[in-house]
Amino acid sequence: MNEQRLQELVDAQVAGTSPSCILRVEYPSEHFVWRGSAGTVSRNDATAVLPTDSFRIASITKTFTAAVLMQLVDEHRLQLDDRMVSLLDPSMGDLVDQVHVFEGRSYGREITVRQLLCHSSGLFDYASAPEFFSVLGANPSKVWTPRELVELAVTAGSPLFAPDQGYGYAYSDTGYVLLGLIIEQLDQCALHESYRRRILAPLGLSETYLEGYEAHRGPQLTHAYEGELDVMAIHGSADWAGGGLVSTAADLATFVAALVRGDVVNRIALAEMFSYDFRALDPARHTVGYVGYGLGVDARQSNGLELRGHRGHWGVLMHIEPMSGLVITGTINQASYRPDVLMHAVTELIVGQPSR
Repeated sequence: MNEQRLQELVDAQVAGTSPSCILRVEYPSEHFVWRGSAGTVSRNDATAVLPTDSFRIASITKTFTAAVLMQLVDEHRLQLDDRMVSLLDPSMGDLVDQVHVFEGRSYGREITVRQLLCHSSGLFDYASAPEFFSVLGANPSKVWTPRELVELAVTAGSPLFAPDQGYGYAYSDTGYVLLGLIIEQLDQCALHESYRRRILAPLGLSETYLEGYEAHRGPQLTHAYEGELDVMAIHGSADWAGGGLVSTAADLATFVAALVRGDVVNRIALAEMFSYDFRALDPARHTVGYVGYGLGVDARQSNGLELRGHRGHWGVLMHIEPMSGLVITGTINQASYRPDVLMHAVTELIVGQPSR
């Protein structure tokens, strides 16, 4: 593996609009582990970023949420095809009736856990609503309740199709907020406590936490950006079960490797998570190599390899090639462009040919 080339890749990311980049590559068959970084903590803080520093992982949180749900399935606390209404606190009943009204009919009571996990429910994504960004702009420190996030999905948009109908895929943070509420109802504790008891503590992920609900732990927290906008003033509760975790490249590498080994969920559950179809509302939204989404895990092809894992809004990546154990984790801390160049360049170094 060309370590100089890897550092050049990282350096190139901060030549544009990203203030920092962190990358970790593990390739067990070559006994290779590389850690690199470039840039500064923020545009207003010239402290150099280290490979061990923390960052918001955004939607990679969904893989953690999905893993907790699959553990609950293994414990016979629910089944994937259970309807969400049967698993939520009864106080959410009014929102269940309102959250998915399509062509004059309410489908809220028909939505299943599986549909929430694989984004096939048709639910409107509150995180795409202009009203959401208006509130964030006016009051970024607002502490959101999960119910408020679901209410925003009701008032700010409309479902895109009936559950499992039409093109059958519409990415929705709303669905993962509902999954977080199901976890809290079944575990009878706060979501961050479930994450810690079920995944973070057993795997020793001491630098991972749910922002806004737990105190910062671990190394310095690097800043993420939306173009020129520093988004760190936005409270972590704004994405909760769909994107609220903070972590490090090392913790993400540990988590995704443990997931593939079967140390987080059993093999049957893992097969369910990894099973996918290519379904897309707008294929142009998916970058080169994207081939489908399972239960909280996506699939991407790069230079002949099929990687499993997830991406996050701030240019965060967590990929693993299950056969070889190749792991790629890190962040470019910038939402305005995607970290594809890092993924494809790393796999090119592995196989020795460019991605097409």
